[in-house]
Amino acid sequence: MQIFRVSPDHEDSAKFLDNRRLSKQVLELYQIIRVCLGEMGLVEVNTRYLHHPVVKVVYNDGRPYLPDTLVMLEAMDEEHMRRGGKRSLEFRDNLDKLGRMIKAKMDEDIFSEEKLPPFYVYGDERCFSEAAYRKYEELLFSKWAADKIPPRCNVKY
Repeated sequence: MQIFRVSPDHEDSAKFLDNRRLSKQVLELYQIIRVCLGEMGLVEVNTRYLHHPVVKVVYNDGRPYLPDTLVMLEAMDEEHMRRGGKRSLEFRDNLDKLGRMIKAKMDEDIFSEEKLPPFYVYGDERCFSEAAYRKYEELLFSKWAADKIPPRCNVKY
């Protein structure tokens, strides 16, 4: 699991990703959010991924950054759709339900109202500062260089 963030602005991060990783990012954010909600007892889901370093950051010791993570998911999904990406009606419905659930629980003070902090997790390397954005940018460039199919992302940096 990974959350590719090259900027604190979720739209900028979405625009930076290539089409394939953008589509996968929507799915992974959906899964991360559901694992956090499952650990909180709000949905039934396997929570074995709660020990994954990326999920741990989002879960934030039981006070997850879900409102901001949802905003990121929505930005990634909007960019994916803008580029012509497709989702099944069932998945679209699941995304809508997830958003409604988080928004309905916002006044219960069970989520952190803070933005998801910058972090970089790749292998054994960890970074919890603004440098994380640059590290993800470098990681993406290295992944693109190794890809057999050239990336398409519609943005030049």
